[in-house]
Amino acid sequence: MTLFNNFSKNKNKVAIITENNEVIKYNKLISFIENFIVNIKKRSLVFLICSNNLETMVGYLGFIKSNCVTTLIDEKTDVGLLLNIISKYKPNYIFISDSKKLTLNGYSTEYSFFNYNLLKRKKEKIIKLHDDLMMLISTSGSTGSTKFVRQSYLNLKSNTEAIAKYLKVSCNDNAITTLPISYVYGLSVINTHLQNGAIITLNNSSVIQKKFWKNLYENKVTNFAGVPYTYEIIEKLDLEKFNLKYLKYTTQAGGKLQIKTVKNIISKYEQLNLKLLIMYGAAEATARMTYLSWNDVKKKPESIGKAIPGGLIWIEDEKGKKINTYNQNGEIIYKGSNVSYGYAKNISDLSKGNDNNSILRTGDLGYKDKDKFYYLVGRKDRVIKVHGLRVNLSEVEEIILNFGIRSMCLKGDRKSTRLNSSHVRIS
Repeated sequence: MTLFNNFSKNKNKVAIITENNEVIKYNKLISFIENFIVNIKKRSLVFLICSNNLETMVGYLGFIKSNCVTTLIDEKTDVGLLLNIISKYKPNYIFISDSKKLTLNGYSTEYSFFNYNLLKRKKEKIIKLHDDLMMLISTSGSTGSTKFVRQSYLNLKSNTEAIAKYLKVSCNDNAITTLPISYVYGLSVINTHLQNGAIITLNNSSVIQKKFWKNLYENKVTNFAGVPYTYEIIEKLDLEKFNLKYLKYTTQAGGKLQIKTVKNIISKYEQLNLKLLIMYGAAEATARMTYLSWNDVKKKPESIGKAIPGGLIWIEDEKGKKINTYNQNGEIIYKGSNVSYGYAKNISDLSKGNDNNSILRTGDLGYKDKDKFYYLVGRKDRVIKVHGLRVNLSEVEEIILNFGIRSMCLKGDRKSTRLNSSHVRIS
C-alpha cells in the first residue's frame, strides 16, 4: 500500500465535505494538490499550522505527495510559542492561515490557497533529514512544546492499514472531524478514510452544539471519534432527539473512560443500534496499539482490548521480566512497525535513526486477564510508597470517584499537603 496514491481510482467519488457544505470530489482534490506541490521543493522540512479545513487537508496531502517531513502544529498555538518552534527548527516552508497574522522577516509568500499562505524561507536552510523520517507530531496539543515524535513512512502506513482493517473502513464510510488533525487520533481518522476512498466531513463544532448533530445527519456521517470528555458530554445528552439514521459507530481513545460512563454509553447505544469501539494508543505508536470491539466492550467494558493487527503486547515487571500470570500488574510493552523512531527536540535530532527498534515501553501500568484482554490501571510515575506499601494514585482517584467525587491525587512534600473535595495530595 502506498499512502494516498489511489485517489484517481475514486476520482468521481466525494472526498471532502467542507464546513460550508461544499462537496469536493477526489478529482478536484487531486487538482488542488497538484497546483500546490509545484511550489514546493521535494524532501523539505515543512510546518503545517492545522485546522479542520480544506486548506489544511490540501497542505497535508500535498506535503506527503512531495515526500516532505511534515510538522503538524495546532492553529491554537500561541504566536510567541510558534515563533520559538520556528526558530528551533527553521523550516523551509510554512503553510499558515491569514488569520494567524504571523510576520516573519526571513520568509516570503510563495503561494496562496483560499485563506492560507505558503511561506518560503528566503535563504534555504540545508537540513539533514533521516531518509525514513516523514512526520513530526506533538504530544502536547497547542502548548508550544518544541518536542516532537519522529514518525516514519512505515509507521504511518502500517498503522493506517491496521486501523482500517479492524474498523472495516470502506469507500462507503463518512467520518466527521471531532478532533484536531494535529492530534494523532484525529490524523488517523483522516488517513484511514482517505486511503480507502471514504469521505471526510470537516467540522469544528462540539458534540454539545446542535450544529454538530445537524451536520451529522445532513451529510450522512457514519462514524466519529471521541476522547473521554466527548463521552462525558454524550452521556448527558438525549440522543434520541437527534436523527442518527446514518451513524453506525463511534470510537474512543485519548485516555481511560470511566466504567460508569462506558456502561451508560452502552445502554444508550444498544437502544439506537449504534456501536462503540474502545482503543488505546499514543503518538509514540503513531496512533493505535489496542482495540476493543463492540461485542467485547459489552462483555469487558473496563478493558482496552487486544493488540491491533500486526502488533504484539505484553506486561513486564520492574526488573524487565515478562509477566505470564493473569491479573498481575506491570508495565505495558508494545511491539509493532507503527512504533515511532523516538523524539526530536531541535533541528539536529531530525537526522537521528530508529531509537526504539519497534518496541515502546509505554510507562502505563496494566494487566491481562485469563482471556488475554488487557487493562490499564495507571502510570508508572504515579505510584508511591506509603509505609512500605505501593499505592497507585490512579486507582485511588477511581475509588474516590465511586463516592461521586472527582479528584486528582498528586505527589508532593509534607509542606504542600492539603485535602479538599476536588484535590487530593498524597505525600
